Amino acid sequence: MSAEEGAGKTSPASAISGSGPRHVHFLGICGYAVSGAAILAQQLGHTVTGSDEHAYPPVSDIVTAAGIPWENRHDPANLDRWGVPDLVVVGNQVRPLNEEWLEAKRRGLPLSSEVEFFVSLTEGRLRLAVCGTHGKTTTSALLIHMLDRCGMDPGFRLGSTSLDVGGSARLGTGPFVFEGDEYTTAPWDPRPKFLHMRPAAACVTRLEWDHPDVYPSPEAYRTPFVELAATMPADGLLVLCGDDPEALSLRDHATCPVTVYGEGEGAGWRVTRLADDGRVQRFRVAHPERAIPEVALTFPGRHNALNATAALALASFAGAPIPECVAACADFRGPARRFEILGTAGGVTVVDDYAHHPTEVWAAINAARARYGRARIIAVHTPHTYSRTLTLLEDYRRSFEEADLVVLGPIEAARERGQAATVSSADVAARVTGREVHLVGGSDEGVELLLRLARPGDVIVVLSLGGFDKIARRLHTALRERAAEARRG
Repeated sequence: MSAEEGAGKTSPASAISGSGPRHVHFLGICGYAVSGAAILAQQLGHTVTGSDEHAYPPVSDIVTAAGIPWENRHDPANLDRWGVPDLVVVGNQVRPLNEEWLEAKRRGLPLSSEVEFFVSLTEGRLRLAVCGTHGKTTTSALLIHMLDRCGMDPGFRLGSTSLDVGGSARLGTGPFVFEGDEYTTAPWDPRPKFLHMRPAAACVTRLEWDHPDVYPSPEAYRTPFVELAATMPADGLLVLCGDDPEALSLRDHATCPVTVYGEGEGAGWRVTRLADDGRVQRFRVAHPERAIPEVALTFPGRHNALNATAALALASFAGAPIPECVAACADFRGPARRFEILGTAGGVTVVDDYAHHPTEVWAAINAARARYGRARIIAVHTPHTYSRTLTLLEDYRRSFEEADLVVLGPIEAARERGQAATVSSADVAARVTGREVHLVGGSDEGVELLLRLARPGDVIVVLSLGGFDKIARRLHTALRERAAEARRG
């Protein structure tokens, strides 16, 4: 970061310390993590304001319900609208040419990234970070649920809403759990957020190339994970998935003890899966020094058994009793939109999931197959960003292996909105073989099609980072209404 790029940047703790509450202004306030930071600042007694653009529920509603004044438009005038702020906290979704952030920098206002703001609030705390390409949010949320069940009052920063303890952030008084996002930190800082967290213990769930708009090659993507391993404290712990060679290779760079989990023989926390009874999956975890009860986990799929084991390893490091942590698995509700079962209406079950990477799509559909057996599975997916879809296009050849029907919506451009479309959902459809595939131009068309296709016994799994205009909930409502009409008729 050059001096010019970092102009105005300061320690967030020093910017809002001193006598009395201060004014903190948040750019990108309707992101899950930024909104959590804003609500924590409000709870600490500070005046909080914010701005965003193209914001939508549920987070926009959460911010409004908290009584935080905000504008759904980035504008330099926002820096004076509620008085000049003492600190401007900038979310990573704010682009380098954002006029409001550029004006804050021009004025020399104190600046902080969202993650550095959280770190400033957690100095002196035991920090735990969950990193990796896949499974971060679910693993973090389960770790939080375990620590909470043990009465340890954990704080946390999530990229979603915890359905177990509520919200996307909480200060707490005990260990602080970070979801260790590898995307950029701020307009002036291209480093991944997890390099700012300085955890005592961290896990890496899996390493697979992602975010090609930031990391031009698999090696570029791997580099910051190597730095994480090489900067861990000597008395800390690095927890690695032994079933993923890329994650396991970080052991060679670690500056702290390493523990390995997985189904392979070399794992210190070795998983043996048993069965899924349609409500929970059961598995055992063998450890050379700990007696671990059989685990009953609400979330299906091999990847979730591994995620739960990573959470157990981190919770154990934090001093949480293992039996209580295992018990927490049996009633874990999870983070919002991570294999969230919305319900069954007219015999059709609707599952809402955040999967947006081809491997995550594959894992979620396979989890549905493990949970629902021979049911007909209809997968609904909107690929995310042109750069990711184009770079990982060939990976879609296996994503829908366990689906019976596939419905593809248009690519969610997200941060690439306004850029030329270099790939389309038709290109994804062309890679799906042996399955009936439908393309829809929008969510309204999707709901209409799915109502025609769905029949009792089906499971519809919606896989989309942005939620495809809440299609899962709209579809579930429409199915309930259709079932009610059938009963009346």
